[in-house]
Amino acid sequence: MTPLLPPELAARAPGALLAALRLLPVAMASPFLGGPLVPPVVRVALAAGLGAAVSAAGAAPAATDALSLAAGGVRELALGTILAFLVSAPVEAARAAGRLADTFRGATLSELHVAPIRQRESAAGDLLAHWVVVLAAWAGGDRLVVHGLLSTFAAVPPGAPLALARALPAVLAAAADLVAAAVAIATPAAAGVLAADLAVALVARVAPQLGAVNAAQPARAALGLLALAASAGVAGGRLAAMVALSGRTVEAVAGMAP
Repeated sequence: MTPLLPPELAARAPGALLAALRLLPVAMASPFLGGPLVPPVVRVALAAGLGAAVSAAGAAPAATDALSLAAGGVRELALGTILAFLVSAPVEAARAAGRLADTFRGATLSELHVAPIRQRESAAGDLLAHWVVVLAAWAGGDRLVVHGLLSTFAAVPPGAPLALARALPAVLAAAADLVAAAVAIATPAAAGVLAADLAVALVARVAPQLGAVNAAQPARAALGLLALAASAGVAGGRLAAMVALSGRTVEAVAGMAP
């Protein structure tokens, strides 16, 4: 009976499968390897193709029996989930910053329904999330992220055991960076809203007959958005730096970098 695969391909198939399982959560969650806006079939095909390339480059699984492959697959999915969180942190920071800014401005009622990802997004959050992807592509940060992901296979071959506790500091640091970046980017919007409130309150006290209170909400929305736009350069630098840092953090999780 003729085998379905040539012996050489059959020997590399377990490694390709395990490598694809590590990359699959990243392809599902991060726009740098597809992300939610890409059809699921394309994301799975991308993870499988990169897994096959990693296997062809010489990364062999630690064991090939069925039980070891199953355990290795679980470990690869766990590691891939951690890597997906680290790689998605810059985009989630941008999305959180935009939502926070829109909350300050009182503009969350005009949320957008983004059908491909089946969730609602604030206008500024959706804009900043797309902006960080464009910035990463323009500055080469996405290539650093992909390089970091593929470099993990040199330190941890497909199916090899990894002390996941070693990844905890990197995950906590990424979560802290996400919150810090979101607050820092949304701070100018908060300052603009505060300035609008102070100005309206001052006018209402000095000249109550003008009815300045009625202009409070439009002033909050306009000045908050203006302050967010004025700080776009600084915000873009912070987000681009987070993308580059996430690539190094991915390598650190696998022991490739301090």
